[in-house]
Amino acid sequence: MRVTHPGLRRALRAGVRWAEAERTFVVQLGQFRGWLDVEDTAFWVDAYDATTGEIDVSDRTRESLDAATLRADPDDSLRCTVKGRFPARLSRGAQEQLLDAVEIHGGHVFVRAGRKTLSAPQLTV
Repeated sequence: MRVTHPGLRRALRAGVRWAEAERTFVVQLGQFRGWLDVEDTAFWVDAYDATTGEIDVSDRTRESLDAATLRADPDDSLRCTVKGRFPARLSRGAQEQLLDAVEIHGGHVFVRAGRKTLSAPQLTV
């Protein structure tokens, strides 16, 4: 089922959690808790902040981008790893923000993160 209402969609994405005891993803909305079948990714990256090198994850958390995990799908969608182990897909807006922070030096791809540049070895020119 495709959720088209923007507010409900945001709430569902924000409610995604990994349930370690059950070894599955769940969605938690207030008192409601249900199992989640994940076909692609459970998490999305909604924004990239080049001044801090941080990403906004769809569950409303913020963390440092692990640029070493950045990769492009065959359809040119960018993905990375979040929470140290889960794949996430970058939203269109996050992908645009990240691509604005990309630098290429000597055929290698780097991402600006504040005053640093982070190597993105899985991305190619």
